[in-house]
Amino acid sequence: MKNRILVLAGVAALMIATTAFAVAQGGHGRPHGDGPGDMIEHMSRVLNLTEAQKTQAKAIMDAERAATEPSRAKMDEIHKQIEAATANGQFDEAQIRALASQGAQAMADQMVEHIRAHSKMLALLTPEQRAKAIEMHKGMGPGGPHGPGGPGGPGGPGHRPPPPPPGQ
Repeated sequence: MKNRILVLAGVAALMIATTAFAVAQGGHGRPHGDGPGDMIEHMSRVLNLTEAQKTQAKAIMDAERAATEPSRAKMDEIHKQIEAATANGQFDEAQIRALASQGAQAMADQMVEHIRAHSKMLALLTPEQRAKAIEMHKGMGPGGPHGPGGPGGPGGPGHRPPPPPPGQ
């Protein structure tokens, strides 16, 4: 059960981090702002979106944000409950497991909404735009040039571990 929760949490974190079409890093390792408007503008430049596609993409992103708000709020509440449950070194395993299970469900809900939005975004693209978006997305995953294990990601060829503390 513990491994299942950890795997689910890891997968959810990966999915949330990669965002729709990996536009947060745009396949170049540079951030492109924080809001959905910035993301849509970047997608527009990279994928050459039409005005209609930009309008649809914004609606999809707004719908995803609205759909995931309850699970984000639930995660915030669970985090507060875990902090309270573990204050001053307290530890009630049954309580923590129950909260972790609730958190895993909230993360699963977020993942489903994210993948639903991703699917809708791909559906509004032309075949050429879709192929480019998929390639960009692949580059953000494990082993991709900007994902974990890639040249620019942690553990990749360009990664250097931090130096040891002085005196060691």
